[in-house]
Amino acid sequence: MAHRITYKPQGRLLSSAVGEIQVAVDGDFVDVTLTATGGIIILSERYYAYGGYVTLYDLGSLIEAEMRTSGLSTADFTLRVFSDTQNNKADSCVLHILYCDRFTVCTDIPAFLRENFLTTLSMRRVAPGSTLSLFFYAEQGESIAYNVAHSFSKAGSDVIFQHTIIADSGKTAASSGVVQINIALSSVIADAASFATARLGDITLLSFTVRCGQRSISCFVDYSLDDRETFYFRNCFNVFDFATLPVLTTAKTDVDRSLAVINGKSQFYNQSTAKTYEVEATRLTSDEAGWIDQLFSSYDVFRIEPDATNPDEPLVLAPVLITDCTCEVQNGDEKLNTVKFTWRYTDNRPIVRLSASPGIFTSPYNLSLIHI
Repeated sequence: MAHRITYKPQGRLLSSAVGEIQVAVDGDFVDVTLTATGGIIILSERYYAYGGYVTLYDLGSLIEAEMRTSGLSTADFTLRVFSDTQNNKADSCVLHILYCDRFTVCTDIPAFLRENFLTTLSMRRVAPGSTLSLFFYAEQGESIAYNVAHSFSKAGSDVIFQHTIIADSGKTAASSGVVQINIALSSVIADAASFATARLGDITLLSFTVRCGQRSISCFVDYSLDDRETFYFRNCFNVFDFATLPVLTTAKTDVDRSLAVINGKSQFYNQSTAKTYEVEATRLTSDEAGWIDQLFSSYDVFRIEPDATNPDEPLVLAPVLITDCTCEVQNGDEKLNTVKFTWRYTDNRPIVRLSASPGIFTSPYNLSLIHI
């Protein structure tokens, strides 16, 4: 007789669905290791049997912690049970994991992956000038071609035009894993202008739908939104998602300091300054209100800040913390769904945005050349 893992999950498994794993033990104890891709050991313990069995609990939390560190949404983990003195008692299994930190009752993970992008918001609003990043899981050899069907209008016409962009035609996944595609609204507008024989400024993009295989996501361009107010975050599948919502933001600065009297004069010491931003989101759809809590619970949230001094990398990722949040969603039609939250930058110093010349002149501007 040998150590034996009594239940070995087959196929892709959600990390939140990694439940109890029972090991039948031949002897008094069993050594257990859980190893991530690349040989990283995230669990190595000896367990003593009770009634001939050892039960392993909450391996999903260990797996999710490792996947957050590595930034992966899919990964394989090897569970091995053995005794150092008798290697012939060893048993093992491989857990094929899809990161998901939410409870769900989905039992056919391959069907979900074939039919969905890695987001739970399949209908959303986007700001003009933004770039939509989408992630999906593809099996090796699967087509990763996609199309963007968009509707638009042009100045001086009441007609709603429709056209479709076909991208990455003939491309297939070199290996099984997560694929990222980026759709810049500027490129969609350029295609619309070419199709309608119009100038870029005469095109008003209304909506578009991205399709890849059986997957689809629909986006509506909301010209009241500001792309600079976007929050980027890792969603429940540990891939990057974004939230651009109509919000009212109140910036608050708190200065904390102590007062001392020295030689008959008062002065401050131990001064610290904290700046927070209180946000109230308005006019949310029920889908948005039900999805937005993934932003609040995300382990990785950031905003994009402009750096006017660097023409090569004019945008910088600035990590932020969601310090407080209230999300009230109801299924009636008498009250609006409300979302309020407070955020701050991870840096303890308040942010200040420095300006710089955009470099529109061929030689430096020289004040000495100006004569009045």
